[in-house]
Amino acid sequence: MTWLWQNANTLATIAMGVAAVAALIYAHLQISEGRKAEHRANGNELWRETLRLAFDNPKLADPTLALADFNYDEMTIDGSKETFQKYELFVDTILNASEEILQVLPTKEWDSAVRLQLKQHRAYLLSTHFQTSGYLEQYTPRFRAFMHDALKETPKHHA
Repeated sequence: MTWLWQNANTLATIAMGVAAVAALIYAHLQISEGRKAEHRANGNELWRETLRLAFDNPKLADPTLALADFNYDEMTIDGSKETFQKYELFVDTILNASEEILQVLPTKEWDSAVRLQLKQHRAYLLSTHFQTSGYLEQYTPRFRAFMHDALKETPKHHA
């Protein structure tokens, strides 16, 4: 017991040090969890925006449904170059959101969701026009490789 009293200050200092380290670890974990939650929220919001865009533009949302006549060689949709330009911006928005989502939320669920979106636009993304347009250069090599892999498979047609 005498030893305990003689070393009380040292033990108190050690206990305070341990408590400080524990508090730092806890704070770090809380900050990390907060960042993850923020990334999830941002990813979900980006995806909601792309879904809203698709809802507002059903002809552009999924060319495989054949709701419009897409001509990638002449760069027209239903004979309109203006609509084709809107489609290019539509796809660019989806690609930008997809790249950002996969960067901050690299989960198998997001991987699947993005792959489904890309497959709907497979004909355009593999078209000579898109491949030579320079659009691909705005994406990271990692996302370009992801796109290449996702577009290897042929999409299943809607029933």
